Amino acid sequence: MKRAVILFLFALTAIVFFACQPEKEAVEAEEAKNELKEELLAEGEIAKVELSEVKGFEPVVYVETVELELFRNLFSSAEKEPGIVNMGDPEFYLKVVMEDGEKHYLNLWLGGEGETASLMNPDDTHTIYTVMPQEKERLTALMENEIKGEN
Repeated sequence: MKRAVILFLFALTAIVFFACQPEKEAVEAEEAKNELKEELLAEGEIAKVELSEVKGFEPVVYVETVELELFRNLFSSAEKEPGIVNMGDPEFYLKVVMEDGEKHYLNLWLGGEGETASLMNPDDTHTIYTVMPQEKERLTALMENEIKGEN
């Protein structure tokens, strides 16, 4: 009888112990995700965004509220990717000027059809941020409209 009680208690303890494991792993996974979710830009209002294919040469300047909101959504939805990054030369250079005058410089790779876009702070070449596909589509449409408007 003693043996049966001990076996029962052991089985009950094992069940309770194993039942708690997935929740702990889920919490750890959520904490890891939160650590990765760092903002690409500090909080604040964007005053203008300059985008150029050649660094500092003939940038397209975006100052309209709708355009700036698109960039704010792009930056806030960008997700930090872990690991070391090995990227080629960027396709575009961004200069983001905040309302308080603070300037941020970013490199942009749009990638091809069906690929994600990537952003990188040139001062932190070990970190890359990927852009949500719908935000990439909106940015591409904005850039195409700007090109059509120049011709």
